[in-house]
Amino acid sequence: MRSLVRAAFSSLRLTLRTRVVSGWMYLNWLVFPLIFAAAGLFVLSTPGGSSSRLVYGVLGGGLIGYWSVAYIDGGNGIQDERWQGTLEQVFATPTPLWVIILGKVAGAILFGLLSFVPTAALGYFGFHAVLPQLDPSRFVISLGVLTFTFFCIAITLTPLFALWRWAFSMVNGFEIAVYVLCGFMFPVAILAPWAQGVAGVLAPTWAVRALYASTMAEGPHDLVAWWLVAVGLSLLYLCGAYFLYALVERRARVSGQLAWA
Repeated sequence: MRSLVRAAFSSLRLTLRTRVVSGWMYLNWLVFPLIFAAAGLFVLSTPGGSSSRLVYGVLGGGLIGYWSVAYIDGGNGIQDERWQGTLEQVFATPTPLWVIILGKVAGAILFGLLSFVPTAALGYFGFHAVLPQLDPSRFVISLGVLTFTFFCIAITLTPLFALWRWAFSMVNGFEIAVYVLCGFMFPVAILAPWAQGVAGVLAPTWAVRALYASTMAEGPHDLVAWWLVAVGLSLLYLCGAYFLYALVERRARVSGQLAWA
């Protein structure tokens, strides 16, 4: 067990070191969130408007950056190894694949948390927007649950990149769909009924709802139920991930052609 922990930590540390020198990472957690936050705050900061609406501008850009880093960068761990020509070496090591991916995703998630810093600064200094009625304990718990949902989705989707090359293009489009369906910058309640049904099976939807509710006083908030639903759905994702990783391992051992899948 200690060797697995050391391997995961080494993968996490390497991920953080490579991301610090990656220009693309700074676009994901700094530039893109600022663009979305500025657009959202400009639209929502109407004279006499409710301050609760500005929360979607302040946090929305950060959520988009956080999701982009955690999902695209973290979940794309195997694809990176394929592009760098090191995929075979990863599968040849005694360390299980899921341990290496766990470290990669955890490193990306830690880096992605930085996305909230520039958007909060822009909201405060550029638009005089703050988080009203913030409940620190519930906010931190909701952010933790949201982080867990992102982590589980990245872990679950990562094997797809090793199984099929077309998975990158398909899953890449899923990024924008989550912006809308999970209510990053507006309430899910304004979506069409069928879209709300789809949003209900996505764990981040419930975690984001709890996150925004922890900054607003009005309205009924059943945060505990939302946390439990988000965690429950995330655990279901991990159950699916177990079978996907088993399939990847079996294909790697039998055909040895994952790099050309």
